[in-house]
Amino acid sequence: MWKQLREKGKRWLKGERGIRLVVLAGVVGMALILLSSLYPEKQEKRQTKSVQTDAGQTDHVQAYCDDLEQQLTDTLKQIEGVGNCQVMLTAGSTAETVYVQDEEQDTADNRIQSQKKTVLISDSGGESALVQRVLQPQISGVIVVCDGAASSVVQERVSRAVQAVLDLPAYRVCIVPFQKQEDESVFP
Repeated sequence: MWKQLREKGKRWLKGERGIRLVVLAGVVGMALILLSSLYPEKQEKRQTKSVQTDAGQTDHVQAYCDDLEQQLTDTLKQIEGVGNCQVMLTAGSTAETVYVQDEEQDTADNRIQSQKKTVLISDSGGESALVQRVLQPQISGVIVVCDGAASSVVQERVSRAVQAVLDLPAYRVCIVPFQKQEDESVFP
């Protein structure tokens, strides 16, 4: 049977008819390649959360950290024995904006298809996505420099206060005393 098919194929490809067939197959192949470039590629599955990250987001994180540092400094100064203090925070991530999603489900032939779309609102400036919530950045570390840090009791009080406010483990909180200023009158 295979011999017969091979014989028929050889007869079809011989002569002028075979050349036309090969040229036709080449033209059809090139046409398919051209048509495939006209259609856009399928987009990858979208995430359920849309995350906004840009330069404005970095400014927002810095402002958030600055405000939190100032509040923490003001609070720590109220603790007995702390005295003058400075606080520095490190943010482990940027803020995350979660947008409202509209989900449509279609059940057909024992298969469930779902499609999620971001809800858009129109205003005078055009269309924008409807924000569900903004997740503030996680604080990953804190350093506190204060006058009373030479005392272990003050260090413990400050450490516990920072841990409670920021929900951080103790190893992410560092409390150190200010650098001592040397008296210049000692050396002539």
